[in-house]
Amino acid sequence: MPAEINRKIAVIFVADVVGYSKHMEVDENGTLQSYNACEIILNKLLKKYNGSIFNTAGDSVLAEFQSAVNAVECGVEFQSEIKKRNQSNKTEMNLEFRIGINMGDVVNKDGNLIGDGVNIAARLEALAQPNGITISKSVYDFVVPKTKITFNDLGVQKVKQNEFHAFDVLLDPSQKRSSITRAKINVVALSSIGLVAILLLGFISFQFFQKNEHLKDPSLDEKQVVLVLPFQNLANSSEHNFISESMLDIFVGGLSGYENLKVLSKNTSLLAAKKNLQKKELINNYNVRYLLSGSVTVFGKDMRTNIEIRDIKNNQILLSQLKNSKTEHLFKVQDELVLSVLSKFNLEEDKIRVSNDDIETIEELRLLQFAAKEREKWSREGYSDYEKALDKLYKINPNGYAHNLSQAWKHHYKFRLGFCKPKSNKASKKERRAASTACFLKAIEFATKAIEINPDKADAYLAQGYFLASVHILNRDGGRANEWGGLKKAGESAEKGYSLINNNSYQYGLAGEVFTLCNKFEQATASFKKLFELDDNPTDTFTSFYMQASFLNNDLEKVKQLAKKIILDRKNSDEIDNCKSPFCGNAGYANVFLLYVYEQEKDSENQKKYLREYNQLENKYTKAMFTGRTNPANFIWSKQFKKIIEVMDTLGWHE
Repeated sequence: MPAEINRKIAVIFVADVVGYSKHMEVDENGTLQSYNACEIILNKLLKKYNGSIFNTAGDSVLAEFQSAVNAVECGVEFQSEIKKRNQSNKTEMNLEFRIGINMGDVVNKDGNLIGDGVNIAARLEALAQPNGITISKSVYDFVVPKTKITFNDLGVQKVKQNEFHAFDVLLDPSQKRSSITRAKINVVALSSIGLVAILLLGFISFQFFQKNEHLKDPSLDEKQVVLVLPFQNLANSSEHNFISESMLDIFVGGLSGYENLKVLSKNTSLLAAKKNLQKKELINNYNVRYLLSGSVTVFGKDMRTNIEIRDIKNNQILLSQLKNSKTEHLFKVQDELVLSVLSKFNLEEDKIRVSNDDIETIEELRLLQFAAKEREKWSREGYSDYEKALDKLYKINPNGYAHNLSQAWKHHYKFRLGFCKPKSNKASKKERRAASTACFLKAIEFATKAIEINPDKADAYLAQGYFLASVHILNRDGGRANEWGGLKKAGESAEKGYSLINNNSYQYGLAGEVFTLCNKFEQATASFKKLFELDDNPTDTFTSFYMQASFLNNDLEKVKQLAKKIILDRKNSDEIDNCKSPFCGNAGYANVFLLYVYEQEKDSENQKKYLREYNQLENKYTKAMFTGRTNPANFIWSKQFKKIIEVMDTLGWHE
């Protein structure tokens, strides 16, 4: 007579370390010490919430709870404690965890729990984000009425014979993601650690369960972080600085877009070089594993290029290469060096020379680099040289992609500096607006031509969308801009451009701006989130737009976080000028948003603090920006911004 099967309903909690094998490869002792420390934290919390471990598999822990609420609250507190630990300086190695929680029917076999209830919990863990928690609907239904925890609905998921409705526990608003399709969860689940084994073993005890690293999706592994430092110009003359400067763009662009390789942005590279960050700071602040550096020496028509890749965590040189060539073969040398680096990382050739689309000569590269430096000055004085350089570039190849796209941005830059105006000082408001509109229409014309030349590049679509939205807003009622499709067309251009982005932080930032201007706030915040994943030091303009999009998307916690970042970045800036220019108004902008958030939270102390800071900025542009006098974009959000203006009117604007 077969033995009686002991069934029951249980809440199953599965926790697993993200990228455990990679951590072990890098530092076995440090990983084990950190895991033991995390295990102590988990055991303490399990005792607190009446949970008990029924099985372990390497770095996986399977626990049973009698209460769904206790299980979720235990997971929330555990992730919080791990986050605090990772942020401390005492940590041997930062570890991240995924947690899955399910309530269902299980079989008790000699003290071990098996069955679908356990299998689904494991699949939920595989679905969870790093530092995240994903739960089933059976758990969700019990927890929602009894807690103040926020959840995000991921929709119904199906793996083989199992179908379950999944929800993310939103520990942070930035963790919010779109519903995951069934097809996607199948890929995730089947390729994640151990789940193929679960499907094959079925009701077999977890005692025999082993992880199969070969089944794991590489995208789920911890990314190896690469920092490309600016190349040195070792020649006595600065004449060829543009060559060494172009190397940074080439290597950042050429190494981006690979799932297991995270290349830090150009902004971060320049900041690291400027502050002369040392090995410890690069590892602690940016988790850098590989440092790519190099130099260029030009003497006459000859050139010597040297590159080195160093594994700074293990203090090993991965690649050291020297190339002698003619300067006229610069692009060939760049391509060869990028390919050498890709080979060292066991990556196949993808798209290289990303930053130099159809730039074929040294002179074209020089003009493009020179124009970029002049534009960075953001001054009327620099505009003349900037314009001349781009016009020379355009004459070399009027049918070039980069040549037309740079012309498009030239007309936008012209508008921002106030050069798009009628000749007469007595021109009417309508005439002044028409002159500004004409600049944007020229920008749209050149961006459209760039798309026709190369319809597979994100830059031109994003630029087109930005100019379309800008001219529509400038005219308020659309005006002549509607001939080009208005905000509808702008949004379509942004969506097309977004679909073509290949791990480019600037493009994600620009897409976020366009989505914001088109009132597509969820898409905007998603794009800005990707920007921040790639770039720890985005421009304060992108950060400010992210802040506005978050406000318009009703995410006040993210608004607070971003506003404080803008203010802190401004305080730490070497170029602080008391924010008396209109291009330095983001700090004042951020203060106003913070004042609104703290008014909503009834926090009078922080209100007083940031009102003092706002008044100390002495920025006359901030009030005008909110009321629309210097920022015509704000008319489209006038209803939303009215709430902020009402708060500021109560507190008192500084004139």
